[in-house]
Amino acid sequence: MQAALQNENSSLDRYVSEIRAVWGDGRSPDLSSKVKPLLENLLRTTTLDEPWMAQLIAQGKQAEELYRDPVYGFIQMGHNQPQGHRNAPHDHGPCWVLYGKIEIHTYRRLDDGSVPGQAKIERKETHTLTPGVVYAYLPGDIHSTSAPEPSVVFRFLSYDLNKIERYRYNQDKGTVALVQQA
Repeated sequence: MQAALQNENSSLDRYVSEIRAVWGDGRSPDLSSKVKPLLENLLRTTTLDEPWMAQLIAQGKQAEELYRDPVYGFIQMGHNQPQGHRNAPHDHGPCWVLYGKIEIHTYRRLDDGSVPGQAKIERKETHTLTPGVVYAYLPGDIHSTSAPEPSVVFRFLSYDLNKIERYRYNQDKGTVALVQQA
């Protein structure tokens, strides 16, 4: 779906154009707060029968790259999450991410990181993101997701996560591991 946007007048095309207009050099510390309302607006105004949305839902893929910017490198993902889907606590390294319509748990790291492969974390809070609500997770924020009901989830990535150093945490075992790059 991501290779080319299908209709210049679609909500996805307008959204991408709006992001490109505010992106600048991509280094502004408040960039996530500029992109967040754009994703919220996309989620509030897109109807389920708009072709790109209908295709995302019909295909039912767990992860679909909706758009990858060839100049700035940001990526818009769409995810079909079945009820009960969960992932392990993780961070996105130096990147920030926006999530829409899912339950997100955030964690606090309790140790000082001095012992390689070990990490003690505790759950800090839970954000329940309803349709049209987006939350930013900034560089280094440890979080996990869960889908209490079947959901179509939108995840905006400031950069390709397969190209950066990031970590996955196992709260029960007290471990941390580098996520292998694709």
